[in-house]
Amino acid sequence: MYATVSPAVPRRLKAVSPTAGLAFGGLLLFIALVYSNPGNWFEQEPVPFAKVAAGLALVALAGSWLLYGHRLRVGGWAGVCLITMFGLIGLSTLWSPWSSATLSTFLDGLKYLAIFFVTVNVLTSRERIRTFIATLAWASVIPALGCIKSWIVGEHLVENGRAGWIGVFENPNDMAYYLVIGIAMVLTARELAEKRSTRVAFAIALAPLFFALMLTKSRGGMLATGAVLFVWCLRWFKHARALAVFAVVVGGLFYSIASSTWKERTWSSTAYGQDVSAKGRIDAWRTGMNMALDRPWTGVGAGAFMVAWPEYAPGDAGAARTQHNTFIQLISELGFPGLLLFLTAFATGLAALRGSAGGSVEDAHIRRGVLCALVGFTVCSLTGGLAYSWPFYLLTGVAVAMGALRPKRQQASAVRRDLPQLASVSSGA
Repeated sequence: MYATVSPAVPRRLKAVSPTAGLAFGGLLLFIALVYSNPGNWFEQEPVPFAKVAAGLALVALAGSWLLYGHRLRVGGWAGVCLITMFGLIGLSTLWSPWSSATLSTFLDGLKYLAIFFVTVNVLTSRERIRTFIATLAWASVIPALGCIKSWIVGEHLVENGRAGWIGVFENPNDMAYYLVIGIAMVLTARELAEKRSTRVAFAIALAPLFFALMLTKSRGGMLATGAVLFVWCLRWFKHARALAVFAVVVGGLFYSIASSTWKERTWSSTAYGQDVSAKGRIDAWRTGMNMALDRPWTGVGAGAFMVAWPEYAPGDAGAARTQHNTFIQLISELGFPGLLLFLTAFATGLAALRGSAGGSVEDAHIRRGVLCALVGFTVCSLTGGLAYSWPFYLLTGVAVAMGALRPKRQQASAVRRDLPQLASVSSGA
């Protein structure tokens, strides 16, 4: 006679909870809202639709933990470092010369930590990572089209015709940064697409991204795009000589296309034979280093850079401006500890990506695409303060999530190992 015993399903085979699926959907909705910027479509106080979507994703993730017992991940050492860094941002209100701005930076910055946490916990399969990358790729087309529209109708133009858009894309340099990340994601999504029509659609999507990038006239964005394309094409070359020839040819073509825009931007920002834009960045870097040398362990406090400018700026520096460099931004406002925490989180994400599971072609495409995007972030960081920007936390979250996935061979062997146990329990043997 057989006993009726409920099968003890191993944890690794537990079905995904509905709330976990809602959290993933909330993350995709968040990306769509950040890039489409509906809260800034009308001339009124911006509506934080994206923050609401992120909040719903967090609530759904908490429900997955409370109702279904799904274990939540901090995100390894990358998560620990980011949590500590934002804790340091909060503490910096104690010594900041502008404590209200520092507190606002801390509270506003928690959304970046939250979205990293959501990304790490909901991207639990390759299918979800593919969907995530495709969503990010298509979403990147939205601000590109907005930038092109602004240029056509003559809106949102700054500094002699540099095109931007609305919300976080109002600054042409920030617009260029998001476009660089978008180019890397579109290239990746195209490689991951299974249908020929989808691959063609992604190839077409590159056109507005490149065109909008030219309209921003961002020299840093153009350099970052060149770096992304160079790293993306590395896989095709096994010999250094062929790679060098390719770099010269592509570099020449890229320069011939972008040179007129580059020269126009340089000419428009030149006064009395001096590149005012470049000098302003150098002044900001010198001022930031003075802050770091004077307060190496604490910095001047998050968000207090411009308030502290008069005290630390060299005598020949111009008017106060932002740091124009992610690493100067961190070291001036949070000291060497803040910079070290950020760099450690970044390096840990890269290490997780490098050691991520599987040797499949799909995994290789994902790794290369995320790496290219992070390279684009790094180059853009040399001329822009991007410590608090969505793409970095989304990309680092993907890298950590990839590192948490086991190779498909190991997953298959684990399932085969558990099947006899399930069969014996269910049959009552």
